[in-house]
Amino acid sequence: MSHTQQSDQPAASSFANLKKALSGEIVRPGEQGYDYGIFRWTDTSVRPASYVVFPKNAQDVSKAVRFGREEGLELAVCGGGHSWSSASSTTGLVIHLGKYLNNARCDPEAKLLYVDGGALWETVDRVGMEHGLATVAGTVNHTGVGGLALGGGYGWLTGRRGMVVDNIVQFTVVLASGEIVLANENDHPELFWGCRGGGCNFGVITEFVFKAHPQRSTVFVTFLTFPMEKLDRVVEATEDWYMTAGSDEGCHLRCNGAGAGAKDTKLVVRVVYFYNGTPEEGRKAAKKLYDAGPSHENAMEELPYTKLNSIANAVNSHGGRKYAKGLTMRSQMTPTVMKDLVAAMDQANKLSANFTNCGVLVDYTPKHAVMSVPLDSTAYAGRGTGIEFLAWIYYTDPGLDDVTRDHVRRWCSIVSSEASIATKAGKGDEALGVGYANYDPDPKGAAMVFGPNYERLRKVKQKYDPECVWRKWYPIEPAAEPKLA
Repeated sequence: MSHTQQSDQPAASSFANLKKALSGEIVRPGEQGYDYGIFRWTDTSVRPASYVVFPKNAQDVSKAVRFGREEGLELAVCGGGHSWSSASSTTGLVIHLGKYLNNARCDPEAKLLYVDGGALWETVDRVGMEHGLATVAGTVNHTGVGGLALGGGYGWLTGRRGMVVDNIVQFTVVLASGEIVLANENDHPELFWGCRGGGCNFGVITEFVFKAHPQRSTVFVTFLTFPMEKLDRVVEATEDWYMTAGSDEGCHLRCNGAGAGAKDTKLVVRVVYFYNGTPEEGRKAAKKLYDAGPSHENAMEELPYTKLNSIANAVNSHGGRKYAKGLTMRSQMTPTVMKDLVAAMDQANKLSANFTNCGVLVDYTPKHAVMSVPLDSTAYAGRGTGIEFLAWIYYTDPGLDDVTRDHVRRWCSIVSSEASIATKAGKGDEALGVGYANYDPDPKGAAMVFGPNYERLRKVKQKYDPECVWRKWYPIEPAAEPKLA
């Protein structure tokens, strides 16, 4: 018998044992369900996994973790599969929560939402609103709950309710050892702290418990489109509005278009405005934006709340290749910066016929509630007053990977060279988030992302994952073990 045959036997035996022990499923390349298991929102994140496990409960996850470690496989956890950084993919073993662990339930008396680790935000919004309740959710509702929640989590309700991490009251966690624990303020409080912003550095979350808040059934949303010649006025009006924006408002200023091969390649300047109230109240609060003189309005005057987080779904559909990069702006967006961005995007569009969508977005989410939370209350360390900036290109040709990255990074460099950009994590005006980590596929180091919370996170890592089994998203280096006297 050859050495290869000998070495393959233990793996085959372990695989057969795991397959028999699971309530869910495990598949390998070529088997039914495998293609679904490695499919991701963006084709750039697809990896040929050796195994994909579809667990039905936390016990299945525990068995999969033990199997992966015994076989020396890298582990990745997939919920919705939207990670820009490919954190949900690996050539090792994928624990795919989305197939079975995808439900949610609401306790209306306790005002809590119990959400499976592989659920989508669409499910959370629907289940909560059956009782007139909602929590802060992602603005694209086919996004998975897990990645967004563990990395921070902005949403349209952030101005009033804070970030997603600020609304988590409990996790069910499968640790690297395979142990299943509850983490909350009383049980494993340091793990509870670390998971709120520390990403997938500590284990697999099979259930989240969120605060649920009373929510009106309809909201006001409008898309205001402006002619390019009014770009200066639009930027100034949006900045002016933001200075006095209330907690029930939100606004995205964006400029986007398609490549030269599209039917319409013209770049469009648009403001997406949200108000958690009546249309009359919303239009009054957004007067400065209306005064800038939009050429067209597409208003959703009584939009059901359950549809709010679907308004950006179409442009962010599954499939194709995607690259994006985010920054946190310490100073205001200016007409000069936006004009330079428009010129650079226009040039990129003309050169690349295969761009299906490209653009930039400035996220004017009011930070009142975010800033009200002490920096050391959660691991999330981006509680600055800055404005989030995102640049992206969607395309189909793998041959454009390099040029796409170059264009997006160029757009970000325009912003960083002409506006003040945050360089360290923290809170307030002096130390701002270095860029919302969920928006950035390019590693910049956990120490930079977590700022003053990093040393505490290292201690949590040492306690719960000293061997760094979980290392797919800004991996945290465990603290050194204390030396015995």
